[in-house]
Amino acid sequence: MPALLFCAFMFTSAKAQDSTAAASPPDSAWIERFDDQIVIKLAALNTAEALVAEGDNFKNVLEPNPNELFRAYFNYRFISFYVNYIPHFLPGNNDDEEKGRTKGIGLGTALNFRQWFADIYYNYNKGYYLQNTKDYRPNWQPGDPYLQIPDMVVKSLEGSIGYNTNPHLSLQAATTQTERQLKSAGSFIPRISYRYMIIDNRTPMAASSQKSNHFHALLGAGYQHTFVVKKALYFNGSFTPSFGYTFTKLRTRIESEQQTDHMQGPIYQWDGRIGMGYNHHRYFLGAYITATSSTAAQGLSSALIADGHVFFQLFAGIRFTAPKFLRKNYDKIFH
Repeated sequence: MPALLFCAFMFTSAKAQDSTAAASPPDSAWIERFDDQIVIKLAALNTAEALVAEGDNFKNVLEPNPNELFRAYFNYRFISFYVNYIPHFLPGNNDDEEKGRTKGIGLGTALNFRQWFADIYYNYNKGYYLQNTKDYRPNWQPGDPYLQIPDMVVKSLEGSIGYNTNPHLSLQAATTQTERQLKSAGSFIPRISYRYMIIDNRTPMAASSQKSNHFHALLGAGYQHTFVVKKALYFNGSFTPSFGYTFTKLRTRIESEQQTDHMQGPIYQWDGRIGMGYNHHRYFLGAYITATSSTAAQGLSSALIADGHVFFQLFAGIRFTAPKFLRKNYDKIFH
C-alpha cells in the first residue's frame, strides 16, 4: 500500500510539474530539455559485486564471474528503463574453468521529475567463486581453479527515493541524458534507499547449506555537482553517506533439520561517482567510475556482513524525435 500511494503521488506530481512547465518553462540558461526526443543509450560496464562475510577467525569473499556487462537504456521524458546482458563471448567473461560460470540478468526503471526522483532495480545471479581461495588452499597459485559454488543464487531488489534541492542542477543530464546542463551547478540531495536481498546456497548433496534474507533501510544525504566546461563538455561528481538498519533471517539446513536465526543491527553505506561526458544535441558519450560499500553487524556478535561494488561505465547514445503516437498518449495522461 505505501508503494502504491507513493506512485500515485509521483504521477500527480508529474502532472503538476508538467502543467507548471507549460506556464513557466524552466530556466533555459541552466538546463536544456529534450521533451520531444527518445533517448537510446548503450553502456559497457566493468563490474562485480563482492559478498564479504568476516569474523574473528574467518573471512569469505564471494564474487560472480562476469567482469563485463552490457546495459541498454530506453529513456523518454521522465521515464527510464534498462536491462543488463552478460556477454560470455568476451575474453574476460569466458574463463569458466578457473572461476565457474555465472548466469544472471538485471532490470531497472527510474522516474526523474524536476526535483523528485525514484528508481528500482532487480538483479539475479547464479554461480559464485571464492576470491580468497588461497586462505583455504595454501598451495593455490594464480591460474589454478578457484573454489566454486555454482548453485549459489543471489537475488536482490533495491531502490531509492530522493529530492534535488536545487532546480538549476539537472540530475537527468548526468544519468538519462534527457536533458543537458548548460551552466555549472550543485545540489544537496537527501534520499531514502532500501534493499531486499536473498542469498541461497542450493548446492545439492552438501552436508549443510544456508539461505539468508536481508532487508536494509537507509537514510542518506549527499552532494552532487556538474561542472560545465563548455556547452557540451562536462564533469560530474557525487558522494552520499547513509545510515540505517538491517534485518536478517538466516536458515541453516543440516540434512533433514533446519535452524532459523533472526538478527538485526545498524548498517552504514556510502556511494560515490565521478566522471565526464560530452552531451551534444543529437548524440552523447561519456565515462563514469562508481563505487558503493556497505557494512552491517550481525546482531551482538563480532561478525560483519559487507558488500562492495566498483564499476567503470563507458556509454554512448543518440536522441531522435519520438513518434507521434507516443507524444500524443503521453500528453493525454499528463496534461
